[in-house]
Amino acid sequence: MQAVTLVTPLELVKIRQQTDLNRSKYRGMISTIASIVKEEGILAMYKGLVPTIFRQSWGLAVKPQHYVASGFLSNVLVGVLNSPPDVIKTRMQDQSASYKNSWECLKVMLKNEGPLSLFRGSLLRIIRIAPGGGIQFATFEYLYRSLENKV
Repeated sequence: MQAVTLVTPLELVKIRQQTDLNRSKYRGMISTIASIVKEEGILAMYKGLVPTIFRQSWGLAVKPQHYVASGFLSNVLVGVLNSPPDVIKTRMQDQSASYKNSWECLKVMLKNEGPLSLFRGSLLRIIRIAPGGGIQFATFEYLYRSLENKV
């Protein structure tokens, strides 16, 4: 459900924004979505849906915390901390990239685009993963309490 409703479309938008090096085509979330739908059709928002469903399934393992707020907030932090390496990874995987290595990619990005370029798409990532963290933690609490009462 998460892969269909949030992850696949938001990841597509995030990747398009991250690989638009000149920031000439995609300026914000809404304009990026509108551009993709206009140029490629609504189904383009679901490119990679099947592998995303499989990927998300592994990530939904129950975590050993007890509160929904903790799950939500921990995934907000994960979204922020994962953004720089994810942006660099995406740039390195872009076919038009000519970086020698990740360190060079980082230096070029900082010099030409500034430090905020490392956080492109992080809001979308947070919107996608934070609710999942809350759901995971709530599920754990429910199952934990249910099993505890049966023992």
